[in-house]
Amino acid sequence: MFVKPKVFVCLFVFISVVRADYQLNIAEGYNIHERPVEEGGGPLQVQASINVRNILDIDEKAQLVSLETTLRFYWKDTRIKPKEEYLESEDSYGRYTSLNPSMANNIWMPDIFIDQVKALRVPTYFIKPANIRVYNDSMIRYSSRINFDVACNMDFQMYPVDEQDCVIKFESYGLQNKQMQMKWQKDGLTVNPNIALAQFEFKTMLLEEYTTDYYDLQYPGLEIKLHLKRLIAYHVVQTYIPSTVFVILAWLSMFISPESVPGRVGMGMTTMLTLTAMFSSVRNNVPKISYLSVLDLWMLMSIIFVFSCILEFIVVTALIRNGKKSFALQLERVCQIVVPVLYIIFVLLYIIVYSYI
Repeated sequence: MFVKPKVFVCLFVFISVVRADYQLNIAEGYNIHERPVEEGGGPLQVQASINVRNILDIDEKAQLVSLETTLRFYWKDTRIKPKEEYLESEDSYGRYTSLNPSMANNIWMPDIFIDQVKALRVPTYFIKPANIRVYNDSMIRYSSRINFDVACNMDFQMYPVDEQDCVIKFESYGLQNKQMQMKWQKDGLTVNPNIALAQFEFKTMLLEEYTTDYYDLQYPGLEIKLHLKRLIAYHVVQTYIPSTVFVILAWLSMFISPESVPGRVGMGMTTMLTLTAMFSSVRNNVPKISYLSVLDLWMLMSIIFVFSCILEFIVVTALIRNGKKSFALQLERVCQIVVPVLYIIFVLLYIIVYSYI
């Protein structure tokens, strides 16, 4: 007889939970709504560790960072103790028994959530990638693999030589600071050394535990900071070098005879339109910000230099038509020297200023 998949899954979970009951000694009258009592009194101590397995994406327009992580939380619940015959495994914390993740519905769990998360995904194939361990000293470890997209408020004023700090917060939703405290374990951060980002260098660090200060009540939490430093090589090749070439082309148009109107106009307008399109493309890579970025300043100055070359041609042509050809040619020779000198000064100041900020 064919068994429906949903029935099979329910039967599997039921068997797992029943088997878990056989593995544990649970105090009579155990209530999952009551938090465990810390030995010696005081708030319950919950420790945590995180494994950053991958940085899936950095969406600058949406100001989101996507991470693939494994989160582990540790706490003691003296009401639960594994039976000796099921302590089949051992690690640095001691001997333990493993339970199916569905058992999490039958024991007390800390009410921890990730602040400012837009989406959270569990890469499940058949069974949720999670695990519960109960140690011989009643310590419980809950480990789970989760992928999430979290908001990261970015400042693009220094773009593309900017550095961004994305702080990810893990907070308790209902337990106050006097009821539960959270802290990172020593060496609680593991980062996959094979992570490589196309446009960023990154560093991750654990911040000290904190207490929320934007509610009427104080709730415990933990923070991890992702520091992103942009690699400028992409923009050097895609933006800085091409825009410099177009400014040089606009300057070279000054060496064409003023009588050759189609040639001068063609070179000037082509470079202007190309720079404008490039500027629009650059702005599409970042959110619609109301302030100038470092790259905006570069593109605007490049457009101004190209515009000055076109304006110079208009002035020279007008002077020639008014019978002042000698003065027009003298003005053009001066502009042929002044424009590149001013542009070189601007480039040097740009590099010096933004290399040491």
